[in-house]
Amino acid sequence: MNLRSLTLALTSPALAWTVAFGQPTPPPPLAIEHVTVLPMTAGGTVLHDQTVTLRDGRITAIEASTATKPASGVRRIDGTGKYLMPSLADAHVHLENDRFLRLFLDNPKIPAGTIRTEDIFLPYVANGVLQVIDLSATSETVGQRDEVENGRVLGPHIALAAMIDGKDPILPVGMTRVAATPSDGRQAVRDASVEGYELIKVYSTLDLPTFTAIVDEAHKLHMPVVGHIPQRGKGTTDKFFQPGFGMVAHAEEFAQQTDVPVEADIPGYVEMAKRNGTWLTGTLSLDERIVEEASHPESLQARPELQFLSPPIYTYVTAHNPYVANANAKFIDYVRSIVAFNRKLIQAFAAAGIPVLAGTDTPVPGMVAGFALHDELEAMARYGLSNQQVLEGATRLPAEWLGVAGDRGVVAPGKRADLLLLDADPMADVANTRRITAVIAGGRFLSRTDLDQQMAALAKRYAKMRAADTVPTGKPHALP
Repeated sequence: MNLRSLTLALTSPALAWTVAFGQPTPPPPLAIEHVTVLPMTAGGTVLHDQTVTLRDGRITAIEASTATKPASGVRRIDGTGKYLMPSLADAHVHLENDRFLRLFLDNPKIPAGTIRTEDIFLPYVANGVLQVIDLSATSETVGQRDEVENGRVLGPHIALAAMIDGKDPILPVGMTRVAATPSDGRQAVRDASVEGYELIKVYSTLDLPTFTAIVDEAHKLHMPVVGHIPQRGKGTTDKFFQPGFGMVAHAEEFAQQTDVPVEADIPGYVEMAKRNGTWLTGTLSLDERIVEEASHPESLQARPELQFLSPPIYTYVTAHNPYVANANAKFIDYVRSIVAFNRKLIQAFAAAGIPVLAGTDTPVPGMVAGFALHDELEAMARYGLSNQQVLEGATRLPAEWLGVAGDRGVVAPGKRADLLLLDADPMADVANTRRITAVIAGGRFLSRTDLDQQMAALAKRYAKMRAADTVPTGKPHALP
């Protein structure tokens, strides 16, 4: 452990368990007593007045409090009037690091060290988001994942997707890989597998033969495939729904298969997804936010969570926002039509029993790490999903799709102790996921007071960086 790591370990409450050689010491045993448990297991019922015992980062017991007496040496938390549920998952993010910013903001002059991994992850943790799927992961993200998993940095579990696009890629090479032929596609998948990525993200300009080869190779290597439906407007949508294409990353992908969204096509889209076993990440609140900021740019000044954006992204969102710069009545009406289409599509998918996951596309302008997921949960509820469906889409179902359900995603003995302790019942109102008393990350109890103090320090540090204006800004790319 270097001196800086040791200093962080000794001064940051959230990192206080990292004390020697970068290895985490086990958290002390913990018992949460008299709590209402929302297990989020398939068919699971709410459990009242329970004691949940945690040891070595795992849930060891869930028992009626009246029949439980914690052993000596166990820290006891009074959960009376509180609700315990699994931590949340955001199935669509783009994690920041120096390289990501240089590419995304088209600015190679962004200096090394502009982004601190612990700063990027803190807003996720403070909002109870302990699992993310990064849909434009880079080699730096592989390192960030490893830092979390070996205990050097407090953050969410990260599932890494390598993005592959066609011969005319929309995003810069480095954020994406290019595959112009089926053989290129297969090699890109093989490369991603040996480099440590777990998933493949397919993007918009891939042709059908290359897409097919990518999905087939990913299936052989046991890598789930998520992403866009390529070749928009070509009338070939159904051909891309083939075995192995596991999840569409946006509801708006269906809206954009035609020049204008056609609600009459929704039953056909439902049939394609259901027949193929393809899930959906809604990414609903993103389009609502685009309408808001394009119509009323001043609304950005009323968003307190923007203070937790890294300074380069803050400048991008507030001063170089492409949705503000390019706003006109036609564009705004078009995005509004997508919002209306998404509402109908999500209702139809849910009615057909197709799983819908929660995702945000953070840090697309207006989306702030952690905070945006709570916006998404509320949007899912407004669009007609039951509160049970909404919460499953941010807990158990992402774990199932990722193949980690044996480890996390529910409250059950043996599972990882990644949990939220809430002041109010999210089954009554999903907005209550914001009312966090504590986040429990791998069995470590992080109180609201502790998290708020760290968030306040982060906001202060970011404000100083913005005032110094030391980070140059280029011409940003969009994340369509």
